[in-house]
Amino acid sequence: MKVAFHVVYTVLALNFILPVMGYVFTPDQAVGSFAELGQLLGGGAYPHTEDSMFWRVLGIANVATLGFTCVLLQVNLQKFYPALWPLVFLKSMASLGFGVAYLFEPFPAYLAACLFDGVTVGAMLFFATRAHRVLWPEGATGSCSRSPS
Repeated sequence: MKVAFHVVYTVLALNFILPVMGYVFTPDQAVGSFAELGQLLGGGAYPHTEDSMFWRVLGIANVATLGFTCVLLQVNLQKFYPALWPLVFLKSMASLGFGVAYLFEPFPAYLAACLFDGVTVGAMLFFATRAHRVLWPEGATGSCSRSPS
C-alpha cells in the first residue's frame, strides 16, 4: 500500500504542480484546453473570457497549494496526515463548484471537471487513509490517532 500511495500521490502532485507553470506562463493555453474539452464533449464555444489577473492569481494559489500538500503527505504521511482533510475539502469544493456551474450553464467541460475532481478526491482519500492505516494501525506506537493522556 505504501508504494501505491507514493505512486498515486506523485501523479496527483504532478497533476497540480505542472499546470501551475502553465497558469503562470501560458494562461491562454489552459483556458483554451478547457474550451476545447467542452467542444469535444459536444458543447459550443466556451461562454466566458478568462482574462482576469485576480482569478488567475487565485487559481495559481489554489492549485499550487494542492500540489504542495500532496508533496507534504508524501514526505511524511504520519506527521502531515491532518493536512489530508483541508486538501480533500479544497478539491471537493472545486468539484462541487463545477457541478453547480454545470447546473446553471450546461457546458460539458464543467461536468467533466466535476466528475474528474470527484474521482481525484476519492483517490486522495482512499490511498492516504489506507496507507496511514496500514503503516500506523490504531494503537501502534507513534500513531497520530492516539488520544492525549
